[in-house]
Amino acid sequence: MTSRSASHTAPATPRPPGTPEVSALLGDWVNTDQRSSKGALRLSVTWHEEGLFVRAFGTGSPQPRDWGQVPAVVYTPPDTPSAACSFSAVYDFGSLRTVIGGYYKTGILVTTTCSVFSDGNGGDHWARSFFHRAEGRS
Repeated sequence: MTSRSASHTAPATPRPPGTPEVSALLGDWVNTDQRSSKGALRLSVTWHEEGLFVRAFGTGSPQPRDWGQVPAVVYTPPDTPSAACSFSAVYDFGSLRTVIGGYYKTGILVTTTCSVFSDGNGGDHWARSFFHRAEGRS
């Protein structure tokens, strides 16, 4: 499998004044380990009038399971508050709560996924994943 970094585009919806630049985070992202049973296999990070949103796809058969789209919190480094470098997004599946934290670094998106079951029966897990931009998409 080959991958190439597709150029990312500016948000279709203008950002309000004082909102950090998010274009580095935007796009369709593919997990480099498609056999991973923990965390997301694909992410779609978009900007809308209301802010940054993340749509995640996890393991499933025959197609990846769509976790849905949720709002994300954007973070900026202290020395560059005008440019977003990371985000967090929370998925609530009832008895399972999953938090995805992601940051952009040198062309890749690195995520951590923490999933906790509320029933106390275990099965909680943490995973770190690396994503590249989906080929031919921005």
